[in-house]
Amino acid sequence: MTKNLGNAERSAPKEPASNSALSRLAPALFPLAVVALGYLIGWQFFGF
Repeated sequence: MTKNLGNAERSAPKEPASNSALSRLAPALFPLAVVALGYLIGWQFFGF
């Protein structure tokens, strides 16, 4: 049985990959997009 010496090359990078601005803003913009779409549908079909 071999010992784990801790000097093997890691497959994952040490620093996390930087996220783009869109991927950070998408969760915040999703409810706004849903509300805007609901408003447009309501305005089109129900007139409010």
